[in-house]
Amino acid sequence: MITQNIVDEALRQCGNKRIVDVRAGLGYTCVLLSDGGCGLAYTFRNDLGACCGSMNSAGKLIGMNAEEVIPWLMEDNRLKAAIGLATANAVFNTNIEGYGHGNVVDEISIDASDTFGMIGEFRPILSKVRAKAKQVYVFEQKPNLCEGLYSEQQIPQLLPQCSVIVITSTSIINHTIDEILPYCVNAKQVCLVGPSTPLNPALFRTLPITLLAGVVVTNAELLLQIVSQGGGTMSMKPAVDQVLAHV
Repeated sequence: MITQNIVDEALRQCGNKRIVDVRAGLGYTCVLLSDGGCGLAYTFRNDLGACCGSMNSAGKLIGMNAEEVIPWLMEDNRLKAAIGLATANAVFNTNIEGYGHGNVVDEISIDASDTFGMIGEFRPILSKVRAKAKQVYVFEQKPNLCEGLYSEQQIPQLLPQCSVIVITSTSIINHTIDEILPYCVNAKQVCLVGPSTPLNPALFRTLPITLLAGVVVTNAELLLQIVSQGGGTMSMKPAVDQVLAHV
């Protein structure tokens, strides 16, 4: 189970680091640790429920040890899981020596013989891929059929036909990644993408994933402000670097 592996490795590496700041924004959740490490994870704001007690621990997080929070990634509560992953990413996404920099779009190798599969709709990637691939399948939990999207229930049938696959790293937070990966059996390239991506290739070497495309925070103070003010992926660009890690 990849989520459990992420938790175990983050706990092994976190030492006595403490939580210095947490921001649960509308677009992303951000955690800053006492060593300056800063990590992100997507906020599933539409899956938090109507109850005003989405986070019973609110107001108590600052000063907690990272090792207390990282296991929250395993929780069904989407906000707690996001905080757990953001904390793990604050541990992982700091020492990136030897990794590449740039946009994952430039790393996707696709031609007219390829069938492309995407878990979660990434429009900047799609605009490049649709002009090249033989067939494109984009899977969403709540697909808009008018836009040619496919239901996640069709993944077992269609994803094994894909030779190039892009998976959103939000699938770690909602615990669907372990259900998706077994259907990537015929893919030559499987990319895990997004600011929620743990940049730790060793975690994925026994899996079909070939490329990690995530971010490293370069300006934590600015990023905390952006996240608090409801910023999304585009808004965060001045505070992060796009990083590519081959598995």
